[in-house]
Amino acid sequence: MTALPLPGSPATGSRPAGRAVRLLIEAYLAWVLVISTGAVLPLLAMGPGDSLAPEDSALLRLTLLPVLALVPAVVLLHGRAVLEALLRAPVLPALLLLALASTAWSVEPGVTLRRAVAFTAYALLAVVMGVRWSGRELVERLLWLALVLLGLALLFRLALPGLAVMADGAWRGAFAHKNVLGQMASFAVLILLVGWRHRLVGRALLLPALALALLFLVLSRSATALVVTLAAGGGYLLLGRDGPAPLAKAAIFAFASAGLSLAALWLLLEPEQAVALLGRDLTLTGRLPLWDLVLARIAERPWLGHGYQALFTVPSFADYVLVTLGWNAPNAHSGYLEVALGLGWIGLGLTLLLLAQAGLRALSALARREAVLGQAALLLLFAHLFRNLVESELLQQTNLSWLLLVAFLVRTGPAPAGRS
Repeated sequence: MTALPLPGSPATGSRPAGRAVRLLIEAYLAWVLVISTGAVLPLLAMGPGDSLAPEDSALLRLTLLPVLALVPAVVLLHGRAVLEALLRAPVLPALLLLALASTAWSVEPGVTLRRAVAFTAYALLAVVMGVRWSGRELVERLLWLALVLLGLALLFRLALPGLAVMADGAWRGAFAHKNVLGQMASFAVLILLVGWRHRLVGRALLLPALALALLFLVLSRSATALVVTLAAGGGYLLLGRDGPAPLAKAAIFAFASAGLSLAALWLLLEPEQAVALLGRDLTLTGRLPLWDLVLARIAERPWLGHGYQALFTVPSFADYVLVTLGWNAPNAHSGYLEVALGLGWIGLGLTLLLLAQAGLRALSALARREAVLGQAALLLLFAHLFRNLVESELLQQTNLSWLLLVAFLVRTGPAPAGRS
């Protein structure tokens, strides 16, 4: 049984000043990971009800200022390695520049500029994570993050049950919404499974943590998170520790294909029952009419979009959505459509290239026998791709998924001379 090393414990270096700087950077990056999950602060900032008021969102933005203020210093300390990583993944800086440039044609230039700066800053921090930590260290830190999130969710549920449960009875733990708890529980399940397979921490700790993550996943009532976790869990089984034997792989594939075929047949023959099981209706809880509306707006500015993360903040558009659909949609409820809406088909094309490169690099990590890194990267990427079919978190500026996408992209890439 291997003990999980504490994040931030430097392996090298004899000068006290150097050790202190390293510890400070590790603490800073750990804090960035925690706040990117949306834990605690958004929930405490909320007033009555189950949504953030505009003034609450403005207050939360102020808490990001210390994080953003330190980004230039942290990046400069890793300047050469960061630059090399960006040069090896040119799609990433192209996407960052497009988001920043979209301020020039944005329907809300101030919103786009503010969010694009945060988007770029978090991407650079993710690059730092990728060049600073080895693959195993990155996954170990995510294991610690999962354990912290589960502990916070449990603490809020026990100590503040009125706050940790939404009006409809769904659990949200230490997060502002049940869907966020579902997403974080899904992340915890997947990363804990990787930790279990490769014995990154004692199983006496992992087993109750997995049980707790599954409990939160179910009680959050987030159908998307549940389906994503089940699908990614199938991928986890297919991967195996060092890859399953051909016969086992064929059997798993056959059973998975049969199950998907039966599910598709059921969906065709009894669509109302099938979607009702997931707590949805045939419009995917109103998403289909919303997507029609969004596609119409994309057609107005097809190539460069309306500005990064801008259109849904325009009051007239928000009112139009409310009147047309009868409910207040905060975003496109599809990460891919959200990107096309903000950055046009050019932005979506760059995003798909970035995702494809992330997938190919994860596979190359597996080919290099970096099983811990490659499996974690593949599972989290698959979950991210799947979830963004019906949720909008793709390229979301301060979201954990954005950090992990870039960090794994960098870490699984070709290693320059001297990188371990």
